[in-house]
Amino acid sequence: MPRVIARYLGRELLQHWLGVTLVLWLILVSARFSLYLGQAASGRLPAETVLALLGFKSVGFVVFLLPLSLFLALLLVLGRWNRDRETVALAAAGFGPAGYVRVLALPVLAATLLTAVLTLFVVPETARQGYALRAQAAEVAQTRLLTAGRFLPLRGGQLLLFGERAGVDGRSLEDVFVLSGQGRRQRLVSAARAVVRPDPGSGDRFVVLQDGYRYDGEPGRADFRILRFDEYAVRIRRAAVEPAFKWDAVPTARLRGMQQPQALAEWQQRLSRPLSMPLLALLAVALGGARPGAGRYGMLLAGVLFFIVYFNLQAALQLWVGRGLLPAWPGMGWAHLLPLLTAALVLVGRRLRLRRSAAA
Repeated sequence: MPRVIARYLGRELLQHWLGVTLVLWLILVSARFSLYLGQAASGRLPAETVLALLGFKSVGFVVFLLPLSLFLALLLVLGRWNRDRETVALAAAGFGPAGYVRVLALPVLAATLLTAVLTLFVVPETARQGYALRAQAAEVAQTRLLTAGRFLPLRGGQLLLFGERAGVDGRSLEDVFVLSGQGRRQRLVSAARAVVRPDPGSGDRFVVLQDGYRYDGEPGRADFRILRFDEYAVRIRRAAVEPAFKWDAVPTARLRGMQQPQALAEWQQRLSRPLSMPLLALLAVALGGARPGAGRYGMLLAGVLFFIVYFNLQAALQLWVGRGLLPAWPGMGWAHLLPLLTAALVLVGRRLRLRRSAAA
């Protein structure tokens, strides 16, 4: 019988796990995609980098969701069995919590190993590539787009450009002015139109102002010099943008040799994700037979609330370890006592209830 139950439970668990993971992943990816689209529309992000950034970010989303989706899938499967009283029939045949643990050991172990490989090796690399791509995108966005109605700082803030409205072609600005200068000596350039032209040789770009005037002088004085021009080009050098240093992008092999509190916190966080999977599976088994005949969604709601508390406890402990407020050992290990204690309390309460029912 255990082999039949293992195949039956494994098939249902895999279907629910993939379904829950896909639904939650699509929600997170859609939210991130909307954020990237907004940044691309405002000129802070080149449009062609949106999908690549989304791809790198989605890998981290999948790994983040795997423990939660496995937990929810187990609650859905066992909740359906509980509602249909299949758990009661199995218990009458001598198949109790220990039997569930045995048949779930192999699939949960495989899921844990998969999560560990992704967490320790794949996610740091995709995070590193994502930060590097974001830095390159920021470098390109410095001079790539002209946006109407916004003050655009150029050359690290040395120039300030403003265009009243976009041109008909969508790639130029109309009624433009550029303010520059050091100290009290300033230069104001106004033009009817402005476009961006790249320099293939240097990689720099030029903001080409057309049909305008240049005013040189000191505010408050009348000795301004006024020059009229047909075209006036302002060179904009592409400032190199270094990728932001993030602990989640540090390779695991390098991270293990670091002794900084932030490194220790990141290392423990990477270990916590695969470690949480068997602990949550054990809790799901305990909750699955807690109330025979109960609905599946009440158990699911309790599981979601528990995961929120569990996840936030891990985040708080990681923050405290990273700031040196909590010793590195056991550090985040305190959080993993929560599912163990909760599962023990549920199983003890179930056993006491069965004893009272037998005595009655």
